[in-house]
Amino acid sequence: MDSTRLQTPDRRFWTPVRVLLLLLVVPAVWIAVSQRSAKYADTDVAAARDRLRAAAFASVQNGELQREDGAVYAVDVTQLATFAAMSNDRALYNPLREIILTQLLVERVPGDPAHGMVAWRYRPNPPEGELQQDASGTTEALRAAEALWHGSEAFGLDEDRATVALILDAYARHAARDNGTWMIRNYFNLHPDIYNFITNSFLVDYDPDLLTTVIEAGLEGKEDWDQVVAESAKLIDNAQTPAGLLHQMIRPEVATVMPHLVGDGLYSANGIEQLSNVLTVAERCARTNPAVSQRVLEFARDRMPQLRLYYHADTGRRLRGEQDTWAGVETWAPLLRLAVKLDDRRTAEVATRRVIGQSSGLPEYDGPDRMYRLGEALLALEYAMEYAENGSGPDP
Repeated sequence: MDSTRLQTPDRRFWTPVRVLLLLLVVPAVWIAVSQRSAKYADTDVAAARDRLRAAAFASVQNGELQREDGAVYAVDVTQLATFAAMSNDRALYNPLREIILTQLLVERVPGDPAHGMVAWRYRPNPPEGELQQDASGTTEALRAAEALWHGSEAFGLDEDRATVALILDAYARHAARDNGTWMIRNYFNLHPDIYNFITNSFLVDYDPDLLTTVIEAGLEGKEDWDQVVAESAKLIDNAQTPAGLLHQMIRPEVATVMPHLVGDGLYSANGIEQLSNVLTVAERCARTNPAVSQRVLEFARDRMPQLRLYYHADTGRRLRGEQDTWAGVETWAPLLRLAVKLDDRRTAEVATRRVIGQSSGLPEYDGPDRMYRLGEALLALEYAMEYAENGSGPDP
């Protein structure tokens, strides 16, 4: 007998052993990975969130919300207020709520077209001849309504439900049909010599999921919110590009002179889209337009972790040269929230790490959009915490 044969393991013996080892090792690795994810969520995310929250709270307490032009911007206040409500942080929420109600909410006599609108900014000391509230903001109205809605739910502020209805009615009055295209006009000019709507729109001015949530909760207004939801969802469907991005510009009057360029009035400026805006729209139509949101998610997921801020709208190609900009926290934060809403755990985990890393310097950051970035990051990290603990994001 060949002596080397005696030293060769019998495959009939080793095959079941290998299977047994795999059955023992794979679950152990999976448990270790799961424990690491849980530990990550409970420690790293919470620590990052608490550090950013402390920085935001200090700025609010010290009255440091004004940007370089001296104005308080609604997007800075409202996003942060939504985080405060979702995290049951009454100490942070109260002063932000006060700003929304006393500085940003446009109060006129009932019947005035501007009554209940939300100003896009508030200037305590405007230049001579200019206004403290110079124009409404439709994105800002949606964010204010969202913050007050979550605050009313979290803190039992039933009186704010009526304010939410007032704001959403004023938002709905921005609706118009131009050359056959329905849209929410971007803003209302509050200067008494103009006092009228502008005739263009941006896709970030739409949030059919928020309106769906308040309708389902039984809130009612004077305007037809159901129609706003239906028309918004249709517009978002039509805005999706072949690459899976979303055209942000809506200017139907341009289509009358350049139909070969912009079709029905939906287009991208210079054929380029900013991914942060696309993700912001996608996360706010995940219920009404799940297929659209899923395509946007897949676009970003397929390019992780090397996400850029700008892409060619129709082809999805990244830009080259000086415009080839890395995605920052303003892009990763809405991606994280979108991934949670669509239950994409892998994307959520990658985005969570990116948000933590890219927001680490925000407490010391002194750029004009500091508060906006803090709000974006904090709201995303709150979603990450809820997702890790409960397997889903915060209640809509």
